[in-house]
Amino acid sequence: MISNIKNNIYKKLYRSKIDSPEPHTLKNKFNFINKSPTYYFQKFGNKNKGKIFYVIKIYEKIKEGGGLFSNLLFVLNHLKIVEKLNVIPVIDMENFYNRYNEAKPVKKIKNSWLYYFDKISRYDLNEVYQSDKVLMNDGFFSRSMSKNFKLDKNLKKVFDKYIKIKKEFINNANQFEKKNFKDNKVLGVHLRGTDRIIMPDHPFPPTIDQMFFLIDNAIKKYNFTKIFLITDQIKYLKFFEKKYGNKLCYRKESFRSNLSKIFHLKVRKNHRFEIGRDNIEEMLILSKLSYSICSISNLSQTAAMLSKNNFKVMEIDNGMNSKSFLFAQFKFYLKLYLPEIFGGFKKKLNIKFKVFK
Repeated sequence: MISNIKNNIYKKLYRSKIDSPEPHTLKNKFNFINKSPTYYFQKFGNKNKGKIFYVIKIYEKIKEGGGLFSNLLFVLNHLKIVEKLNVIPVIDMENFYNRYNEAKPVKKIKNSWLYYFDKISRYDLNEVYQSDKVLMNDGFFSRSMSKNFKLDKNLKKVFDKYIKIKKEFINNANQFEKKNFKDNKVLGVHLRGTDRIIMPDHPFPPTIDQMFFLIDNAIKKYNFTKIFLITDQIKYLKFFEKKYGNKLCYRKESFRSNLSKIFHLKVRKNHRFEIGRDNIEEMLILSKLSYSICSISNLSQTAAMLSKNNFKVMEIDNGMNSKSFLFAQFKFYLKLYLPEIFGGFKKKLNIKFKVFK
């Protein structure tokens, strides 16, 4: 009884701080998946006999998906399994929601994967769920899956084979580059804030003082004439504008906040979709550069992976936040104000770019 009460309190506190999908109800035919083992063959109908479909989905009731590039990493891991099994992949982020799904279709699209990427096979979900043999999975990262883009070179091969980003986002990134980067040596900067500051068991983001120290020294050493900034925190953007003035450029349409939860806000018509659009266009712009100082994040690592340049990156490793949800809410701020000798963040870091591998 006491244990149940504690669990319920924990869940409510967690929900109050962490973004979640739009509320919805799964169709009855998918209820079996919540009680299934890791993999489960399901017969939905009599179509496509002799073919095996592999449905890639996120188990929403617990994980709810991460950021856009965490979801991409999840998909790439499953596509590696698809390659081994020689089955037909489909991605279902329509019946199985994540935080990017809008309550109503976006441009007539219900599947949030297809907001940003083209289909990975010619089959629609409607046909798959009328087929003879469909392999489902529980929607979790397994222990054998890569949790980091840098640690698995096969992820790039799988990406190149299956993943195509929507052309409109690529075109917008190209236009930004032409407008802002011409005749400049540009340093990319990615600084996470908002929920990353309080997220349990995730890397701490850099502090603003750490970033300024590294950027100032990098400008002196490498003669950068422009800074391209990606940040989700309003106050960080203001600090950068005040310090770097006309040297700074950034995607002005991108949404920023000082809140830890942003997906539920009703500030744009399709705000959840637009957050993903912001992320993917910023990632594409960053991928056009050769140097980056950044938080440890899937956005930065995706940009490095896709870059056609000899991408050099300085990832700032401030260690991991607590696994305890409650302690994680204030550990960053505690380390921010503590002297380094007592466990606070380092004030001065080594200036060293490493080629992304």
